[in-house]
Amino acid sequence: MFLAKKTRNPLYRLGELFLEAGIISPVILTNCLVIAKRTSMPIGRVLVLSGHVSDLDVETAVRTQRSVREGSIEVAMAKELMRFAHVHQVTIDEAYRLNGISRDLGPLTRLGKLLLAAGIVEEEELKRGMRYSEQTGYPLGLSLVHLNLISEKTLTTCINLQILLRDNHLHFFDAVKAVQYIVRDGESFEGLLTALGLKGVGIAIAPPKVGELLVDAKLLTAEDAMVLAELGTEQDLQYGELVTTYNLVNRNVIDAAVQLQKMFKNPMFTRARAARLLNLVHSMNTTLEKVLSDFDVIEQAVTLLRAAEVIDEAILRETAAQIENFEMCVSEALISSNKITPSQARKAIECLHYIQAGSMSYNEALHVLRNERTDKSKVVYAA
Repeated sequence: MFLAKKTRNPLYRLGELFLEAGIISPVILTNCLVIAKRTSMPIGRVLVLSGHVSDLDVETAVRTQRSVREGSIEVAMAKELMRFAHVHQVTIDEAYRLNGISRDLGPLTRLGKLLLAAGIVEEEELKRGMRYSEQTGYPLGLSLVHLNLISEKTLTTCINLQILLRDNHLHFFDAVKAVQYIVRDGESFEGLLTALGLKGVGIAIAPPKVGELLVDAKLLTAEDAMVLAELGTEQDLQYGELVTTYNLVNRNVIDAAVQLQKMFKNPMFTRARAARLLNLVHSMNTTLEKVLSDFDVIEQAVTLLRAAEVIDEAILRETAAQIENFEMCVSEALISSNKITPSQARKAIECLHYIQAGSMSYNEALHVLRNERTDKSKVVYAA
């Protein structure tokens, strides 16, 4: 007796599927069922002849009906895919792909869904990428790059589009078309955003991202930056939060990078300048505000350290000879390359303030700095 009550997958006749998918109304279904019974014709054929659905719709419904009965697809998803296939007049397989759904791959990341829906990678290629990801620990996007299945540019494009999706500037199908236009047709990201009426909100025309600034400052590798960007879009986490979570740089550097982004409103402010300031924040282990307020006295502080013989003249000449950026002064280079330690720089600036306030003489300052001097037997001064 109890076996008879065992839960079974619903049968879902074609007419019911069309009705519950919102493709036909109850009145249409009732009328067509009457005609089907009177003429002994299948309900699907009656619906086609009456012009309410197409042959492709019926084929889609039959295949969806089979999947529902087999339990290989949830009823709610089946109805959604049927409705999509009807509206766009595509096969059920195309409906799966265009919605970033695979029946064989299991749950996909957001990036995987976007790439699959756009037809940039095939299911078998996604499988390879997922296996590689499991083996190496790299996220799916970078795994596909390592396997030469997509380019770094494609991955960057998809990450940028996902940010626009997250911020509700795009719908999923807009993002799918955008990937196709950019990757397949060679459209520029900026040009596409303009065409979509999104100029001004796009990633490419915004100030450099935090990750880009960290890479410019050589505080983060390009690959690590890409990994974090992908993880951020998958997990809805801010970039700075991920960087500090993985302890790649300290909070001062992240806060400084966010503040530097705002400075790009000034067209004279360059990425090279931002990178140098980030390096100073990192090297001196202080805040951007402190670096900017003390910037004018940094050279004086270095001069004081030279007078106190804390800086070896040979190291100074070697550092000066290695400067490639014409905007960078020797003082910045010494601090950024850790030839002057954060504690030495702070102590020298502190002594300058005392000298200016009249509470310390020049010779007293030299004496204090000499006592702070590290062992000269070390090739590089270390904190």
